[in-house]
Amino acid sequence: MDGGRAVCLLRGMAVALAITCIIFIGFGIVLTYTDLSEESLPLVSMICTGLSASAAGFDWAACMRKKGILWGMAAGAVYTLLLFLITSMAKDSFGLQLSSFMTLAVALAGGAAGGILGVNRK
Repeated sequence: MDGGRAVCLLRGMAVALAITCIIFIGFGIVLTYTDLSEESLPLVSMICTGLSASAAGFDWAACMRKKGILWGMAAGAVYTLLLFLITSMAKDSFGLQLSSFMTLAVALAGGAAGGILGVNRK
């Protein structure tokens, strides 16, 4: 893989993580200034995961110009791995639970959808 593609792949992951930060900062503000319950956090988290992974998948597949589903799923898997690493650093203990596998499934699906769109963009 040439340097231009590596930069493109890193940019795609940076965009995905930026989307995650923006969504969670916005959600934190909404939680602070409204009566919205924190019980909506898992839903917002899954939506955020799907959107962020699809953005990464879109960029990765657009960079590679072929095999959009596979590159999109790879982007979703890398995004999930980064989330797990960040979570494990933020907590005293980290273990895989059912929600971890749901996160991975949503990221793979979102990445695949983004990859399909990215490889077919004009």
